[in-house]
Amino acid sequence: MSQGTKPVTQARARATRDKLVAALETLLREKTFEDISMADLAREAGLAVGTVYRRFDNKEAFIPVIFDLYMSRLQARMATPEGQTEIDPEKGLRAALRAICAGAWAFTKTDGHLIRAAHVYAHLRPDLVGEEWDELLEASVLGFTQVVGVFSEEINRPDGDAAARMLVYLMNTLLSEKGLYREDGIGSVLRVSDDVFVRDIADTLYGFLTAPAD
Repeated sequence: MSQGTKPVTQARARATRDKLVAALETLLREKTFEDISMADLAREAGLAVGTVYRRFDNKEAFIPVIFDLYMSRLQARMATPEGQTEIDPEKGLRAALRAICAGAWAFTKTDGHLIRAAHVYAHLRPDLVGEEWDELLEASVLGFTQVVGVFSEEINRPDGDAAARMLVYLMNTLLSEKGLYREDGIGSVLRVSDDVFVRDIADTLYGFLTAPAD
């Protein structure tokens, strides 16, 4: 059970919780979690503030909910054709990286409100997020390790694991600045279309992998 979350004992309580979870996601599309109050959640859900406190001890108790929402949305996407990136060895490394970046960017655009909050609180309150965040990162490393293996003849990085970990870091950092922080981050200086942005990010990763080793 999430810390600070009170047990659901009946269908009515479950319905109340579902309203609050839906209200939280709606508000995250409009403002950061830091700027959302318990009163905001109650208002958006059409509930009394006291009802919110009967389900959640405080606002921090919603942090695990953010992560649960993010994980469920990610898993749902991975189960769709759009969430499956097809890697064709015959098309080469550059094409593979562009396909991967395009998929990640599409997810960032549709669910950036959840990704941003999950990223922030995975660092600020890891005690409320749990070990799943680290497991998710390691799964990303494994995925890129496989890509590095498939295109090993094109890649000039001597350490495949180190290269995969750098790819996870670079891709998430580069996409996050523009996709998650928009006008608040350095990505605001860019004046390019989504297609050009994805292409250039992928080509940056390609350059890292194929640059001559020292």
